Amino acid sequence: MSHDLRSRRRPIRAARSVSPIKLTVALVGSGIAVIVLFAAGIAAEQYHSRRPVAATSPSVKATPAGPGLGDAVRDGKLVFVVSRVDCSRKTIGIEHFKRTAAGKFCVVSLSVRNAGDGAKYFVGKAQKAYAGDTEYRSDELAGIYANRGTEAFLRKLDPGEKVSGKLVFDIPKAARLTRLELHDSLLSGGAGVTVS
Repeated sequence: MSHDLRSRRRPIRAARSVSPIKLTVALVGSGIAVIVLFAAGIAAEQYHSRRPVAATSPSVKATPAGPGLGDAVRDGKLVFVVSRVDCSRKTIGIEHFKRTAAGKFCVVSLSVRNAGDGAKYFVGKAQKAYAGDTEYRSDELAGIYANRGTEAFLRKLDPGEKVSGKLVFDIPKAARLTRLELHDSLLSGGAGVTVS
């Protein structure tokens, strides 16, 4: 009896199963490798972006940090233009209607225009001033005295309407006001104005 070896088939072996633990370890290891490579890429990008860049010419001046006095800035529906900042006052008001600063008053003269399509109030307590990284809120009572009884910011602005007035901030005597952050409302993002 002859057997043809070519006609004999070998049995097919089932594929070896991979244990769930080994599979999990392999997937986690791959994920960690991807995260490490991604983090290394970000670190390298930040390193290169922080390296000092040589000026092309010694006469090149640094550009200001953003909008300044006289520039229109917008937050939400309100457009602001700061025209003047005076930090030389210790008191504001007259006789019985007078307020004294704990440090010194910085009086900010500005205009506010409603650029929206509905009526809007300007909220004085939402406005912020900064001396370096230290934040200061407006002194609303001193602001009323500084505006000398005019309605200024105490009334509703119709669409397109503009009003001018003063904000007052009480900051330490040795501090130097550097910027303002003007807000459409208490929860808005704010628009920055450089004042120094």
